[in-house]
Amino acid sequence: MWLRLGPPSLSLSPKPTVGRSLCLTLWFLSLVLRASTQAPAPTVNTHFGKLRGARVPLPSEILGPVDQYLGVPYAAPPVGEKRFLPPEPPPSWSGIRNATHFPPVCPQNIHTAVPEVMLPVWFTANLDIVATYIQEPNEDCLYLNVYVPTEDGEGGGGRASYLACVSPLLLADIRDSGAKPVMVYIHGGSYMEGTGNMIDGSVLASYGNVIVITLNYRVGVLGFLSTGDQAAKGNYGLLDQIQALRWVSENIAFFGGDPHRITVFGSGIGASCVSLLTLSHHSEGLFQRAIIQSGSALSSWAVNYQPVKYTSLLADKVGCNVLDTVDMVDCLRQKSAKELVEQDIQPARYHVAFGPVIDGDVIPDDPEILMEQGEFLNYDIMLGVNQGEGLKFVEGVVDPEDGVSGTDFDYSVSNFVDNLYGYPEGKDTLRETIKFMYTDWADRDNPETRRKTLVALFTDHQWVEPSVVTADLHARYGSPTYFYAFYHHCQSLMKPAWSDAAHGDEVPYVFGVPMVGPTDLFPCNFSKNDVMLSAVVMTYWTNFAKTGDPNKPVPQDTKFIHTKANRFEEVAWSKYNPRDQLYLHIGLKPRVRDHYRATKVAFWKHLVPHLYNLHDMFHYTSTTTKVPPPDTTHSSHITRRPNGKTWSTKRPAISPAYSNENAQGTLVTTPLN
Repeated sequence: MWLRLGPPSLSLSPKPTVGRSLCLTLWFLSLVLRASTQAPAPTVNTHFGKLRGARVPLPSEILGPVDQYLGVPYAAPPVGEKRFLPPEPPPSWSGIRNATHFPPVCPQNIHTAVPEVMLPVWFTANLDIVATYIQEPNEDCLYLNVYVPTEDGEGGGGRASYLACVSPLLLADIRDSGAKPVMVYIHGGSYMEGTGNMIDGSVLASYGNVIVITLNYRVGVLGFLSTGDQAAKGNYGLLDQIQALRWVSENIAFFGGDPHRITVFGSGIGASCVSLLTLSHHSEGLFQRAIIQSGSALSSWAVNYQPVKYTSLLADKVGCNVLDTVDMVDCLRQKSAKELVEQDIQPARYHVAFGPVIDGDVIPDDPEILMEQGEFLNYDIMLGVNQGEGLKFVEGVVDPEDGVSGTDFDYSVSNFVDNLYGYPEGKDTLRETIKFMYTDWADRDNPETRRKTLVALFTDHQWVEPSVVTADLHARYGSPTYFYAFYHHCQSLMKPAWSDAAHGDEVPYVFGVPMVGPTDLFPCNFSKNDVMLSAVVMTYWTNFAKTGDPNKPVPQDTKFIHTKANRFEEVAWSKYNPRDQLYLHIGLKPRVRDHYRATKVAFWKHLVPHLYNLHDMFHYTSTTTKVPPPDTTHSSHITRRPNGKTWSTKRPAISPAYSNENAQGTLVTTPLN
C-alpha cells in the first residue's frame, strides 16, 4: 500500500495564537493520556460472515484513525470452468474472517511491453515499485478493501478536539453520525494491469468522512477475452466491477455506509470503466454518482472494436486456434493463467488488444449512441482532464532540453495519422490540416513551443474532445454535470521539468498523499501548496459524493493547514451546460472559466469527420477514431524517423478469417457489433 511513508513533509499546524496554543496543548495532553490504550480490532457482520479488520492511525494531527478491512471477497473465485464467465456471489464462511492483509492481485505481466501512453507517469516511472504490488498473482483475486473513518473513540481528544481548536468548519461534518457516503475506486492501467491494493483510501476516508473502497477485477486476457459470440462474450472485468458494486450495495450498511449514496470514480482506464458503467443496464441502481478523471467511453482506447482478431492471435500462440470457438475457449481454460498473460499481444497504436467490447448486453451498443439515447442521465457526473495528458505520447520524439524539431514534429503528426486513420484518399490533406491547427503561428520556429503544441495535439484528441462530448451529452437535458481542468502537479524526478500536469497527476491529490508525505509510488517534494490543494480536491470530491454538488456541505476553508488564504474559498464551481460550458480551473490560482479548448474540440468533433467522411469510410460512430486502420502485415510496423532512430509500432497480423455466415461457434475476424 502506498502508505509506506517517508517522514512527513511538513507540519500542518498554523502559527498558533495564545488561545489556540492552550487548546492545542490540552489536545496534545489528551493524546498522551490515550497513547497507552490500544483500540480493539474492529469487527463487522456481512451477509456472508463476520470480518475482523484493523484500526490504523494516520501520521497527521488532522486525520483520525481508519478502520481497514482488507481482502474482503465480493465474488467466488473465477477459476477452472468459471474462467471466462461472469462472476458469482462469494461463498459464506463461519467464524470470524481476518481482513487485515491485502488480497492476491489478478494475473498480469508488466514485464512485457506495457502501453506507456495510457498509463500514469507515476506508474511507468516506478515499474520496480509497481512490481512489488503484483507479486504472487492468483486467479482467485476478486476481493475489495474497505476504509472506514472512525469517531474519536473513548476518552475524548483526537481529531475532533484538534479541529475544535483550529477548524470548526470541518467538525460538524466529521461528527455526523448518520450513514456515510461511499466512494468506490476503479483502478486504471491499460485493461492489462493494475490492482486496487496500490491505492490506499485511508486519508481520503478520514479527511472527507466517507467510506472508500478499492477493488481488484480481472484484467487482460482473463478479464476481457472475447470470441464475438456466446462461447466467450467478454467484459468479465466490467462484470467484476458490477458484482463488487452489488456487494457494496447489499453490505455497506454493516460498515456504517449509505447504500443510496454510492459514487464510482476512477482515473484513465478506470475512468473509461466508470463511463461505461453509467451506460450499462447491469449497474442500474447500484450507484448514484460518477467521477470520471481523464477518460471517457468515447476515447479510442476505451472499447475494443476488434476482439476476435486478438483472441485469434492469442489462441494461435498457445496452440488453441481451432475452428469452433467453444472448443477454443475450452482449450484456453486448460492453459495456465501464467501462460496466457505472458503472451505479448500488441494492439494497434492508440487502441487495446483486450478491453471492453460491445456485446449487446453489458455494453448494448456503441457508447456514443447510448449517450445520445440518454442512458446515463440518471447519474450525477463530475469529469475532467489534466492539462498535459499527452506527455507520454510525445516523449519518444522529444529532446527534453531542446524541444521538438520541425522534422520530429512532422514525423509525429504523420505517425499519428497513419496509425489512427490509415491511408484514406486525402490523407496528406488531413496531415497538413492537423499540422496547421497545431502550429503556433506567432512562434512557429520555437522548438519548445512545438513541443507544447504536440502534447496538446495528443491531449485534445485522446482526452479533451471525448470528455467534452461526454459532458455535453450528459448535461443537455439538465442532468447535474461538473467539469474541471487540472493544472497542477507535484515536483519530482518522475517526468521532465518542462511538462505540465500529465496523465494521472491528479491521483495523489485526490487520495491525500501530500498530507502524509512522499510514498514509494509518489516520491514528490510536497509543499504547503500541495497540501492545501489536496485538501481542496478531497473536499470537492467528497462533497460531490455526499450531495452531488462539489461546493457543499463542507466549505473550502483550509487555513488550518496553510499560512495563506485559500483562494478556493471565493470560487463557486458552476454546473456545466452545453451552451456556457463552464468549468473549474484547478490549480494554485483557481477560477471558473468557459469553453475549454473549444476550437480544438470543434476541430476534432466536426471538421475532421466532415472533411474526410470518416463515419462512412470506416463505419465509425464517434468523433474519435475507434477501429484501427486495415493492416495486412504479419510483423511489427517499423517507421524510420528522420534522425535515424526507429519507432516500432507493434501491429499484430490478421489471422485467416473463418467465416460461416458469422454463425455461433465459428471464429470470424470482423468487429463485434
